[in-house]
Amino acid sequence: MIDKKSLEILLESLEGIPNPSPELEQQDTPADLASSLISLASLMGDLLGSKVIDLGCGSGILSIGAVLAGAEEAVGIDVDAKAVATAWANARRLGVKDRVRFYVQEVRSFEGRGDLVIQNPPFGVVRRHVDLIFLERAFKSADVVYSIHLAGNSRFLSRFADKHGFRLTHVEKWPFPIPRRFWYHRKKVVRIPVEILRFEREIT
Repeated sequence: MIDKKSLEILLESLEGIPNPSPELEQQDTPADLASSLISLASLMGDLLGSKVIDLGCGSGILSIGAVLAGAEEAVGIDVDAKAVATAWANARRLGVKDRVRFYVQEVRSFEGRGDLVIQNPPFGVVRRHVDLIFLERAFKSADVVYSIHLAGNSRFLSRFADKHGFRLTHVEKWPFPIPRRFWYHRKKVVRIPVEILRFEREIT
């Protein structure tokens, strides 16, 4: 098993998405945030030997980190072909290309199933509530879901999860540094508070 700091160092070496799209709200997941999410999943006993689904995989950082930390395999999807190409290149860089699969696919059309979903969906700055599209698909894809969202929305998302037969079990706050890239960014770097949310299916 790899420790959190060692995982973070490895993930810092990955390439980001080239020419990120403002319409897709593409933001590379910081290595410390990715390693913290993965370490939480490992600590909770959700990760080891699991099949992981990564919706909106971007550069592949969460999928790659998951298999480095003990997942059996990871499947990532992204609507952007450039992101998927980057994810494959990153997987080769860290020697895990045989344990990951990345596909160009829209999240609504994904029908795969796994043991665990880990995702950093768009925050909904450009398209309001787009994160709910990802979360709803995640609830159909696994019994345990880890998802990154803007801070302050956990009560609303808990109610949303309840309607889909899931309950919110953990909330971890993190700063998310975003460099100035898109037209709606005003500062050189802004730290947006986000939350890692863990959901699990209710047993009936």
